[in-house]
Amino acid sequence: MKLRQKICLSLCILLTMLLLCGCELELASPESLIQPPKSNQEKLQQKQLITSFLGREESLIVPEALNTANAYQYLDLDMDGDEEIVAFYTNRESNFMLGFLILDQSEEQWYLRHKAIAYGTDIHYFSVRDLDEDGVVEILLGVNTGYGSMKELYLYQLHDQELVDISNGDNITYDQITLAHNEANGNVIVTARMDTSILEGSSNITVYDYTYGSVVPIYDETFTGYCSEMQFDQVGVNAEGVYLAMRHNHFVNVLLLQETQEGFAVVMEHPLPYDYDTMSENRLFQDENNDGILEMISLWAPELNDSTKSYDDYIQVWLQWDGQEGLIAVDAVLESYNDGYRFSVPLAWMDSLYYDFRSQDTIVWADFYAENDNMEFETVFSIAAIDQLVWDNMEDTDAMVVLGNNPTKNKIYVAEIQKEEFNGFQVDASRLISCLQIEGGERK
Repeated sequence: MKLRQKICLSLCILLTMLLLCGCELELASPESLIQPPKSNQEKLQQKQLITSFLGREESLIVPEALNTANAYQYLDLDMDGDEEIVAFYTNRESNFMLGFLILDQSEEQWYLRHKAIAYGTDIHYFSVRDLDEDGVVEILLGVNTGYGSMKELYLYQLHDQELVDISNGDNITYDQITLAHNEANGNVIVTARMDTSILEGSSNITVYDYTYGSVVPIYDETFTGYCSEMQFDQVGVNAEGVYLAMRHNHFVNVLLLQETQEGFAVVMEHPLPYDYDTMSENRLFQDENNDGILEMISLWAPELNDSTKSYDDYIQVWLQWDGQEGLIAVDAVLESYNDGYRFSVPLAWMDSLYYDFRSQDTIVWADFYAENDNMEFETVFSIAAIDQLVWDNMEDTDAMVVLGNNPTKNKIYVAEIQKEEFNGFQVDASRLISCLQIEGGERK
């Protein structure tokens, strides 16, 4: 008997025995082979637990404006060392009813401790902070009202096991909001309310202090422009403040609000001459050089832009408050997200250099040039990101220096050095390589 016939006969005998024994031959379905990871399973169980405390018409929501994209958070609200669950919900049968739940544990069982009800279309802001530093936290809930860009702030406090609305029905309205530190009394609330009824537009900036159970305005001033962004942070050595971005037509006026001995006041004002709304990748304020101090972005424009480069591709100059009424540059970066590199222009070179964007076939060059002793402009060096395939087929590359490569982006970064010295500064390949940072690649 051939081997193939023996195998078939054995399979038939095995199947007959299974049928005579009354057993069923069950094939595993794809669903039974796929088990969710433990972390996902725990997350599902947590969601089911929280949902069990909601009404039939209620569901969890993820507030889009919050930094943590989650429908619930673990927070120690009563400072007893154990975390509670704060979950955000909305009423599906009402377009304006929403709020949050506070779930606590007793004898390893979760129960509904508090439920806050607010009215709006979405949750815009949420923070838990001991505003007056008395050992009891306040809960701040900001909601979109549905009326233009206006929001409304609810304030709560956990008092004698009860969640008390300390807004007293007089909720603060705002368009932008942040918390700032008050050296004397803990934390203050800073808001901006915009007036769009006039052509130029204006923003009312108010600082609220929470003392003795009441929210009291301690600073109120109106400025021209729309306040599109505000951020509190350290703005100098041993100095804190709130940066305000006041947008006008085609420029942004930046104000620095700081607490002084006489109270809160604007201590610095600086216009940025670009419409930063068109910039997709860059934040207006951030700690660019990781020194713990907040900087603001400004753009160094090319003298000529013979390319498709936009504001996103201009050299970014990061400015830091000088402690008086001015700003100093702490970084200057030519950055291309699409090409995967950052080129830091030495700050000492900035006062002597100019630059252009120049297109040559499929390559876009950044040409840096300076004025010589004869008051003539001469190109000092040029840099470009070249596709690997284009580079492999280029014939005239003798004058180019390879600075690095990026296998992920399939880019070769090159430089052409026309002058090795300008205004007392030395330019060579090693100096340019030290200025280059490559995402997922390597320098030469």
